[in-house]
Amino acid sequence: MNNSDATGGRGDLDQPTELGMDRPIPRRDFVNGVAVAVGASLLPWRGAMAAPDFPDYPPGLTGLRGSHPGSFEIAHSLRETKEWPDVPVTDDDYDLIVVGAGISGLAAAHFYRKAAGPEARILLLDNHDDFGGHAKRNEFHAGGRLLLGYGGTQSIEAPGRYSAVAKSLLQELGIEVQRFYRYFDRNLFRTHHLKGGIFFDRQTFGVDQLLVPRNSRPDGFGPGAYLTDEVVAGMPIAEQARADLGRLQRSAVDYLPGLTPEQKRAALIKTSYRDFLLNQVRVHPDVVRVFQASPHGLYCVGIDAVSANDCRLMGYPGFEGMAVASGPHSGEEGAEEPYIFHFPDGGASIARLLVRSLIPGSAPGATMEDIVTARMDYGRLDVPGSRVRLRLNSTAVRVKPAGQQGADGGFV
Repeated sequence: MNNSDATGGRGDLDQPTELGMDRPIPRRDFVNGVAVAVGASLLPWRGAMAAPDFPDYPPGLTGLRGSHPGSFEIAHSLRETKEWPDVPVTDDDYDLIVVGAGISGLAAAHFYRKAAGPEARILLLDNHDDFGGHAKRNEFHAGGRLLLGYGGTQSIEAPGRYSAVAKSLLQELGIEVQRFYRYFDRNLFRTHHLKGGIFFDRQTFGVDQLLVPRNSRPDGFGPGAYLTDEVVAGMPIAEQARADLGRLQRSAVDYLPGLTPEQKRAALIKTSYRDFLLNQVRVHPDVVRVFQASPHGLYCVGIDAVSANDCRLMGYPGFEGMAVASGPHSGEEGAEEPYIFHFPDGGASIARLLVRSLIPGSAPGATMEDIVTARMDYGRLDVPGSRVRLRLNSTAVRVKPAGQQGADGGFV
């Protein structure tokens, strides 16, 4: 980082020293802290600032695309005490270097450029072969059609309770959440006469059985929407468990008496729904088995690993008689908003909008709609001379405080 460039003619940040902007990043220390891996093997260094080739279009690659081969070998070699050799020094200067090109890293670059001005020079590094982090995009071509999926984050959840800063970011990217009401068919299940139900598997309950209530709501949220008397009566569980389910559904009991609404919320956050059912409601263990897998579709874990408060917000039974305080980040304030705010590729479109905003020419179009089908030009992400460069397949291997000022100084 050239100190005069960062805090002199190009920036208007009020307190640059708080970001370490008063400390230089020596070029040699920076380039010695970046390693490039291409594909599944460690290839010879081709220059500290060389942009790797993209023979394959990352969103179209198949398989498990989390930390894929090629993204972790360098980090593993460092774990095994491998020393990374010195690399050639280049003449590149940057006002900001961001390690990680997920949505957070891309947003950091966005806000920095907004504060420092369009002339700010920014470099983003990511060890994967695609940007977006957990916001993965999956493309499939079948029968001449492009099919999109998300391999990670899905939704802009409850945007009504976003902070003013987060809402401004959506607006600056051209994301108008009200449009999702037009694009999302909220009557899909109903128009196709689909219903919700509960499936009991043989491994857990001794029999494969699907129970669908006659008056099931297709848009019901949480298993409580399907626990009608007829369904409970047909469940392959102990008779005491059936009685406990009925009690759980119909009784308005305060299971945390003596606590204030705020204390109840704090207690439910620290308690799993499983423990709440067993220790506070005191249900038969079969009741836990009924609910155990219910949050798998959202959390990928069971009720033993999901808080009672989250289950309360999702409509699970047992909380009708409890006055629980609302929290600013627990979902209550946005609970009235439907779960419809997501692109066909999930959060990947948000990452793509950020990249298109940061790097002109990286994707065609100018709207939230056309980014969905736009083909990114990965060859434009790391072009010499560009104000913002995004370097993929690059692992940061050495980050340390500059000088003796610790966190108040710059980093190399």
